[in-house]
Amino acid sequence: PVWIILGGQNMLKKLIVILLVPLLLFPLFSKPGSAADWQDDAIYYVMVDRFYNGNTQNDQEVNIDDMNTYQGGDFAGITEKLDYIKEMGFTAIALNPVIQNMNGDYTGGSPLDFTAVNENYGTMEELRKLVKEAHDRDMKIMLDFQVNHVGEGHPWLEENGKKDWFHEERAITENGQTDKQETGWLDGKPDLAQENPEVSSYLIDAAKWWIKETGIDGYRLIYMNYVPQSFWEEMISAIREDRPDFFFIGDVDADKAEKLGIGMLDEEQMTGMREAFSTTDVEMDSLFKRWETLFGALNTPYTTGISVDTERTERFTKETERAKQFPGTRWKVALTYMYTMPGIPVVTYGSEIALNGGEKPDNHRMMNFRTDEELIDYMKQLSALRKKYPALRTGDLELLQSEDGMVVFKRETEEQTMIAAINNSSKTKTIQLDSAFIQDNQELRGKLNTDLVREQNGTFSITLEREMAEVYLVEKESGINYGFLAVLILVPIAFILFLILARKRGRQTN
Repeated sequence: PVWIILGGQNMLKKLIVILLVPLLLFPLFSKPGSAADWQDDAIYYVMVDRFYNGNTQNDQEVNIDDMNTYQGGDFAGITEKLDYIKEMGFTAIALNPVIQNMNGDYTGGSPLDFTAVNENYGTMEELRKLVKEAHDRDMKIMLDFQVNHVGEGHPWLEENGKKDWFHEERAITENGQTDKQETGWLDGKPDLAQENPEVSSYLIDAAKWWIKETGIDGYRLIYMNYVPQSFWEEMISAIREDRPDFFFIGDVDADKAEKLGIGMLDEEQMTGMREAFSTTDVEMDSLFKRWETLFGALNTPYTTGISVDTERTERFTKETERAKQFPGTRWKVALTYMYTMPGIPVVTYGSEIALNGGEKPDNHRMMNFRTDEELIDYMKQLSALRKKYPALRTGDLELLQSEDGMVVFKRETEEQTMIAAINNSSKTKTIQLDSAFIQDNQELRGKLNTDLVREQNGTFSITLEREMAEVYLVEKESGINYGFLAVLILVPIAFILFLILARKRGRQTN
């Protein structure tokens, strides 16, 4: 027998130990929810009810004449449009809360039962199918999960034994004070007392139940500042015991995100982006200072979610409209920033068609799939660049120049250097980039608009028209392409010779 040849049972046991040790140690070296898991992703955020109606059988509360109630979008509709989402380059889809709701709240923000599905969105079977179909396409699904409150007039308020499940009714008047945020009733909705062990146990069990029942890949945690951090620590720890790879991203500041070990939805950066990109001739220095702060505060800044709007803000298009700007070009500039910065682009549904909208529910208009695809094509182009060039996802960030609304910055790894230039002004701009930023005998090859920049007198001169951007790959100088020049010369000569011969043959025939 083979085991005798190897030296008997003792040798066999040693061999088994040698083979098993790496497998046993692997979990110790893998970091749950780390940048390695999600930093390469781009997230498409969907309001289920406002995307696409794929199954009219669940339209029992639909009223298309009232934007404050259901419009018919469902899980089946998202499943039907998965290829559309994937073709734009998105690798993950985030959905608003899908738990059973009350009071006709199409947003999912008035929970009734935390372990039941919103029947207006479809069935559990349809949600499972959505997750499976997404996984079959190498896409991830994450759900919004909020535990701060339940719907107004919830039955638990009158249920025996659940009086201490809620904080005393009181409006939130001081957003800056943690204790009042965590115990006040947000928008008049009963505030859950997560410090009660029964409440925390119920909510954590519910969070684990959705993961087990559907196979989702992550949670987008919302209203985090209205819930004690101790609860989030307990919930995240409990889930990661079963699913070390499960991803969390939430609307908290950098300090809390770092303590919890989750990605953060950077609302401060979003505000800065809206101010900078909704109109022209605005300096962008503050955005880069924000990144300096994030790199200093976070071990994994690459899992920071970058958004220009969310389901809780007015649409970015509304901001551009207010500034009397053309939304298409404003969106292109903003998207270029989002896709070339560290972090995870998080794009709200409809952004690819510059969907407009003011305050809720106007910002939740129904998706229109019959529209101009120019912006969609641009988004596809950016997604392809981000996927192809790792430096745009994991590279260090360095601001090289910032002048009069135009910036040039570098994303660099050991193997690759990319340089992005954004002209956020109303005029054509030129920036002279010192050659010290780039190694000798290298050139900048544009990957968005095929621009080519070479060194002249110790500088690289980057010129962009108004409201334009370019992303360059730094490569060795290609020199003169003699083959291409030969083709340019020979083709016209060959064409002239062809005409001469054809004319001679014509005369001979006559």
